[in-house]
Amino acid sequence: MHAYISLLRGINVSGKHKLPMEALKNIYETLGGMHVTTYIQSGNVIFRATTSAEVLEDSLSRAIQEQWGYAVPVLVREAHFFSKIVADNPFKGCEPSTLYVTLLGEATHQTKIADLTGEAWGEDNMIVQGDVIYVHCPRGYGKTKLNNRFFETKGHTWATTRNWKTICKLVELAMPDSSIQREYV
Repeated sequence: MHAYISLLRGINVSGKHKLPMEALKNIYETLGGMHVTTYIQSGNVIFRATTSAEVLEDSLSRAIQEQWGYAVPVLVREAHFFSKIVADNPFKGCEPSTLYVTLLGEATHQTKIADLTGEAWGEDNMIVQGDVIYVHCPRGYGKTKLNNRFFETKGHTWATTRNWKTICKLVELAMPDSSIQREYV
């Protein structure tokens, strides 16, 4: 049994792709997810399952397409992956409200993004560590060029971003006995 966190791209944003969390929870349970919990309305799901992350991504995306009529990219990773994101934060000490984490749909495209590290982005900065892009936006995410559209264009794949508070809360919910998230919230 694996503890998973999944992130859905682009649901319940600006009135598009509305998907009630109870309906989303039911989809996960129908596909074998146990102890399914959602966090806020933007497609963050914590659950346990015996199926692999790759199979779950495909099954969940297909089920949403079949039941709701639109395609939604789904990223599924083990909870420890997110715990490591928190532990490896290269922007420790920055104001948490200015920190974001972007994940690409296909990690193989990460190297295209890594080549951009160190370029000037005004006050904003990004650091790529493996499968994770940490984005620091002192003026806020709404004003940065380092957003999903930027990463999708440069990486030739879909991207999804969460703020630091959400990442930490997901780890807390998925791994309640872990103390790691308390250090960086």
